[in-house]
Amino acid sequence: MPIILAILALSILVFFHELGHFLSAKISGVKVEEFGVGYPPRIFGFYKKNSQYRFFWGKKIPEKEELHTIYSLNWIPFGGFNQLKGEAGEGASLKKEKESFMAQAWYKKAFISFSGALMNIILAFLIFSACFFYGMPQALEGGVKGRVIEKKGVQIIAVMPGSPAEKVGLKMGDVILKIDNQEVVGSEEVQGEIRKRKNEEISLTLKRGFRILEKKVRVGDASQIYPQVKESYGAIGISPVEIGIVRYSLGQSIINGFKTTFFLTGQMFYGVGLFFKSIFIEKAKIIKQIVGPVGVGAMISQAAEVGFAYFFQLLGLLSLALGVCQLIPFPALDGFRVVTSLIEGVRKKPVNPKIEAMAINFGFFFILFLMIVVTSREIIGFF
Repeated sequence: MPIILAILALSILVFFHELGHFLSAKISGVKVEEFGVGYPPRIFGFYKKNSQYRFFWGKKIPEKEELHTIYSLNWIPFGGFNQLKGEAGEGASLKKEKESFMAQAWYKKAFISFSGALMNIILAFLIFSACFFYGMPQALEGGVKGRVIEKKGVQIIAVMPGSPAEKVGLKMGDVILKIDNQEVVGSEEVQGEIRKRKNEEISLTLKRGFRILEKKVRVGDASQIYPQVKESYGAIGISPVEIGIVRYSLGQSIINGFKTTFFLTGQMFYGVGLFFKSIFIEKAKIIKQIVGPVGVGAMISQAAEVGFAYFFQLLGLLSLALGVCQLIPFPALDGFRVVTSLIEGVRKKPVNPKIEAMAINFGFFFILFLMIVVTSREIIGFF
């Protein structure tokens, strides 16, 4: 179930991205030759001709004269795609055809290229706003502005690497229900109980998603777990916080959704800048910072296990990340086409189609190679 949910989540994000390109192409007067759900080979498709919808099976495309957009369902259940007329720049005659992508003004090309990322950012805003309205997990310590509709208990928000907690399998998101069969109601109570049990074994009753787990952990010395701590007391290497589901009014949810989207978008662009800066400083380590499809799928599965509120928060973050990454001006990403369109606007003539096509092909194969390397590393990491 978590794997299916991960595939579905990623498919939704890619589908909305392609939907953005589709709608902007239609608005701009560019012919969308095919809009597909999933990736080929095609199962079936339909199109409109002479005011009637006509269906066909398989990958064989019917007669092409004056066809409207083909809408298709494909065998590989992941996201979707658009096939725009003249997008690849094939054929000089396409530059003269009204419905061709290559024939459009520079600002229309930029708009079509930018719209996929824009759709992902809008989707993230809607998801975050909905989360605030229906209930967002939030730390209750220090007070909250919304209405607490449910107390979730004491949740682990961080696990120290190499700590006793990590060694016995405690994870971020676990909710501590009991210590030695005694219920706990606040983070201070959890920390106080652990603090006085140095070098003793304690039993933790945890809630992980829908499962109840029992974990035995030997309490260590804080001075040995945390490098900055000099005092000696009991610790297992966790950061516990009292968590509750907090709901906001519709208006406040929209405001919070906008603020969250704006803040995270800025942080992600800043992170992208640091990432590329670090390429020239720590080339050997940079590959370890990249998360591939397998890693993202694992993150989605883990979030779904913790709870649907966390799942939708992560979905919003991933939608935003997809939008931001697509705006990087690297060949084969939307940002590259946005930049070449802006250059066309400044120069009053388009970038050489052959050079642009070569750059895009290079970028595509580089990203494909990178994804193969990252995915292989992630798969090996499971064993």
